[in-house]
Amino acid sequence: MTTLQERVVASARGWLGTRFHHQGRLKKTDTHKGGVDCLGLLVGVARDLELKAINGKSITSYDHTEYTHTPDTVALRQIFNEIMTNVPIAGMRAADVVLMDINNMPQHLGIITDISGSTGIIHAFAPARSVVEHLLDKYWRTRITAAFRLSSLNN
Repeated sequence: MTTLQERVVASARGWLGTRFHHQGRLKKTDTHKGGVDCLGLLVGVARDLELKAINGKSITSYDHTEYTHTPDTVALRQIFNEIMTNVPIAGMRAADVVLMDINNMPQHLGIITDISGSTGIIHAFAPARSVVEHLLDKYWRTRITAAFRLSSLNN
Protein backbone atom coordinates (compact mmCIF):
# COMPACT_ATOMS: atom_id res chain seq x y z
CA MET A 1 0.00 0.00 0.00
CA THR A 2 1.29 3.43 -0.86
CA THR A 3 1.16 6.45 1.39
CA LEU A 4 -0.78 9.58 0.50
CA GLN A 5 2.56 11.34 0.13
CA GLU A 6 3.57 8.81 -2.56
CA ARG A 7 0.16 9.10 -4.21
CA VAL A 8 0.46 12.90 -4.44
CA VAL A 9 3.83 12.60 -6.18
CA ALA A 10 2.54 9.83 -8.46
CA SER A 11 -0.51 11.91 -9.37
CA ALA A 12 1.66 14.93 -10.13
CA ARG A 13 3.89 12.75 -12.32
CA GLY A 14 0.78 11.71 -14.23
CA TRP A 15 0.59 15.32 -15.45
CA LEU A 16 4.14 15.32 -16.89
CA GLY A 17 4.15 16.42 -20.51
CA THR A 18 0.78 18.18 -20.26
CA ARG A 19 1.23 21.41 -22.17
CA PHE A 20 1.31 24.74 -20.35
CA HIS A 21 -1.88 26.75 -20.69
CA HIS A 22 -2.70 29.76 -18.50
CA GLN A 23 -5.73 28.94 -16.31
CA GLY A 24 -5.87 25.42 -17.77
CA ARG A 25 -7.19 22.44 -15.82
CA LEU A 26 -7.02 19.65 -18.39
CA LYS A 27 -4.63 16.70 -18.10
CA LYS A 28 -3.13 15.31 -21.29
CA THR A 29 -4.45 12.10 -22.74
CA ASP A 30 -3.37 9.86 -25.60
CA THR A 31 -5.48 11.98 -27.95
CA HIS A 32 -5.16 15.49 -26.46
CA LYS A 33 -2.21 17.57 -25.21
CA GLY A 34 -4.28 18.98 -22.36
CA GLY A 35 -3.42 22.31 -20.82
CA VAL A 36 -2.58 23.39 -17.30
CA ASP A 37 -0.77 26.11 -15.38
CA CYS A 38 1.00 25.83 -12.03
CA LEU A 39 -2.16 26.34 -9.98
CA GLY A 40 -4.09 24.04 -12.29
CA LEU A 41 -1.55 21.28 -11.60
CA LEU A 42 -2.20 21.52 -7.86
CA VAL A 43 -5.95 21.62 -8.45
CA GLY A 44 -5.70 18.59 -10.75
CA VAL A 45 -3.76 16.56 -8.19
CA ALA A 46 -6.22 17.61 -5.47
CA ARG A 47 -9.12 16.56 -7.72
CA ASP A 48 -7.47 13.23 -8.63
CA LEU A 49 -6.97 12.35 -4.95
CA GLU A 50 -9.98 14.18 -3.46
CA LEU A 51 -7.66 16.15 -1.16
CA LYS A 52 -9.10 18.21 1.66
CA ALA A 53 -8.03 21.54 3.12
CA ILE A 54 -7.13 21.86 6.81
CA ASN A 55 -10.75 22.92 7.45
CA GLY A 56 -12.06 19.73 5.83
CA LYS A 57 -13.39 21.38 2.67
CA SER A 58 -12.32 20.08 -0.71
CA ILE A 59 -9.23 21.88 -2.00
CA THR A 60 -10.87 22.08 -5.42
CA SER A 61 -13.63 24.25 -3.93
CA TYR A 62 -11.04 27.04 -3.63
CA ASP A 63 -10.20 26.92 -7.33
CA HIS A 64 -10.90 29.84 -9.60
CA THR A 65 -9.57 30.86 -12.99
CA GLU A 66 -10.20 34.60 -12.90
CA TYR A 67 -6.58 35.60 -12.42
CA THR A 68 -4.09 37.42 -14.57
CA HIS A 69 -0.69 36.15 -15.69
CA THR A 70 0.67 37.99 -12.64
CA PRO A 71 -1.55 36.77 -9.79
CA ASP A 72 -2.39 38.60 -6.57
CA THR A 73 0.45 37.21 -4.48
CA VAL A 74 -1.03 38.37 -1.17
CA ALA A 75 -4.32 36.60 -1.87
CA LEU A 76 -2.50 33.50 -3.11
CA ARG A 77 -0.47 33.20 0.09
CA GLN A 78 -3.55 33.89 2.22
CA ILE A 79 -5.52 31.11 0.52
CA PHE A 80 -2.62 28.70 0.90
CA ASN A 81 -2.38 29.51 4.60
CA GLU A 82 -6.11 28.70 4.88
CA ILE A 83 -5.99 25.35 3.08
CA MET A 84 -2.54 23.96 3.95
CA THR A 85 -0.08 24.02 6.83
CA ASN A 86 2.91 26.31 6.40
CA VAL A 87 6.14 24.35 6.99
CA PRO A 88 9.75 25.52 7.20
CA ILE A 89 11.45 25.46 3.82
CA ALA A 90 14.31 23.47 5.37
CA GLY A 91 11.76 20.84 6.49
CA MET A 92 9.91 20.41 3.20
CA ARG A 93 9.53 16.92 1.80
CA ALA A 94 8.01 15.11 -1.15
CA ALA A 95 4.36 16.08 -1.80
CA ASP A 96 4.76 19.52 -0.21
CA VAL A 97 3.67 22.52 -2.26
CA VAL A 98 6.10 25.39 -2.71
CA LEU A 99 5.52 29.01 -3.62
CA MET A 100 8.35 30.49 -5.68
CA ASP A 101 9.51 33.89 -6.87
CA ILE A 102 9.34 34.60 -10.57
CA ASN A 103 10.28 38.15 -11.57
CA ASN A 104 10.78 38.98 -7.87
CA MET A 105 7.20 38.04 -6.96
CA PRO A 106 6.00 34.88 -5.18
CA GLN A 107 3.67 33.68 -7.94
CA HIS A 108 4.74 30.23 -9.14
CA LEU A 109 3.82 26.87 -7.59
CA GLY A 110 5.45 23.47 -7.60
CA ILE A 111 5.15 20.09 -5.91
CA ILE A 112 8.24 18.67 -4.24
CA THR A 113 9.28 15.17 -5.33
CA ASP A 114 12.00 12.66 -4.64
CA ILE A 115 14.25 11.66 -7.52
CA SER A 116 16.67 8.82 -6.78
CA GLY A 117 17.34 10.02 -3.26
CA SER A 118 17.48 13.72 -4.20
CA THR A 119 14.89 16.46 -3.99
CA GLY A 120 13.01 17.29 -7.16
CA ILE A 121 10.12 19.45 -8.24
CA ILE A 122 7.19 19.09 -10.62
CA HIS A 123 5.65 22.25 -12.01
CA ALA A 124 3.83 23.63 -15.03
CA PHE A 125 6.45 25.99 -16.37
CA ALA A 126 5.59 28.37 -19.21
CA PRO A 127 9.14 28.58 -20.68
CA ALA A 128 9.23 24.75 -20.88
CA ARG A 129 5.72 24.82 -22.40
CA SER A 130 4.65 21.86 -20.25
CA VAL A 131 4.60 20.16 -16.89
CA VAL A 132 8.17 19.12 -16.06
CA GLU A 133 10.08 17.36 -13.29
CA HIS A 134 13.71 18.08 -12.50
CA LEU A 135 16.11 18.26 -9.59
CA LEU A 136 15.57 21.11 -7.19
CA ASP A 137 18.89 22.78 -7.94
CA LYS A 138 20.29 25.98 -6.45
CA TYR A 139 18.52 28.11 -9.07
CA TRP A 140 15.08 26.84 -8.04
CA ARG A 141 15.84 26.34 -4.35
CA THR A 142 16.69 30.04 -3.92
CA ARG A 143 13.34 31.02 -5.43
CA ILE A 144 11.24 29.19 -2.83
CA THR A 145 9.55 31.70 -0.52
CA ALA A 146 7.18 29.35 1.33
CA ALA A 147 6.40 25.65 1.68
CA PHE A 148 3.03 24.14 2.55
CA ARG A 149 1.92 20.67 3.57
CA LEU A 150 -1.41 19.20 2.65
CA SER A 151 -3.48 18.57 5.78
CA SER A 152 -3.65 14.83 5.21
CA LEU A 153 0.16 14.70 5.19
CA ASN A 154 0.78 16.44 8.51
CA ASN A 155 1.83 13.27 10.29
